[in-house]
Amino acid sequence: MGREKRDPNLSVPQMIGFTFWMAVFYFGTFFLIIVIGFVLADAVDDARADLDARDWTPVSGTIIASEVESYREPDGNTTYCLRIEYEYGYENETYSGDMISHSLHSSTYDAADCGSGRRNADDYPPGEPITVYVDPDDPNRAVLLTGWSALDIGLGELILYPLIIIIPLIWIRILAHLTRGYLDSVIALIRRGMVKKAG
Repeated sequence: MGREKRDPNLSVPQMIGFTFWMAVFYFGTFFLIIVIGFVLADAVDDARADLDARDWTPVSGTIIASEVESYREPDGNTTYCLRIEYEYGYENETYSGDMISHSLHSSTYDAADCGSGRRNADDYPPGEPITVYVDPDDPNRAVLLTGWSALDIGLGELILYPLIIIIPLIWIRILAHLTRGYLDSVIALIRRGMVKKAG
């Protein structure tokens, strides 16, 4: 059994409605592509920065403070943020920092490990000696984790990132099918108008 062919002969009111929804679909697709582009670009930049930080200079440091803060999201869920502060010495100067890694940050705090699961401040007790990785070009920049261990990738991200790519591809295929149907309807409407004029 072959695929049923869609009738392109729509009335003028139907074409106006079709045109409106096609504009909505195209605008929505354009907006979705921009959002996904920003999300992926931000994730790639953070990952690249964490991988590049493997070449930074390791120095001795000390945890000054650590705490877990929580706040309620608009949807009612609670987000927990582990915030730490440490100091380190580099070329006879003392610096302080709060960045765990480039990937571990949030929109609420510049440098924090945030998520829905409760964080453990005991992993970074005050007074604990640590290794700090310092940017030799800017000693004020430092992180505690570098390379793959610094990437904020969990099960959620392993599922989410492929879906971010797959879903738009499926949507673009659907939109292409709708576009073909729309163009067929436009051509049919133009031809009907030409026939009426000729008659």
